[in-house]
Amino acid sequence: MATNNITNKHLAERLDCIEKRLPNGELQEMHENIKEIKAILLDPEDGIIVRVNKNTYWRRELDADEFKAMIRWKQAMTHAMWVSYTALVGILVKIIFF
Repeated sequence: MATNNITNKHLAERLDCIEKRLPNGELQEMHENIKEIKAILLDPEDGIIVRVNKNTYWRRELDADEFKAMIRWKQAMTHAMWVSYTALVGILVKIIFF
């Protein structure tokens, strides 16, 4: 219990020290800035926390099988494009040199 009293006294002294150092309304300005940041973070419509939660929700909803299927499709298309380019270059070489 004695440590709580010492801690409370210490906190009170520190707060008094802060109030003495910031007499020109700077403390009120800090309070307004903190209030503004809190509003940005906790806005229920478009706050940062809401956006993070939505992002997390969609990451969980993304099915791993769908993602793997998309990767396989991309690899197949890449392979098909390389085959097409190779055939086109071969045809051009045949036309030019033979």
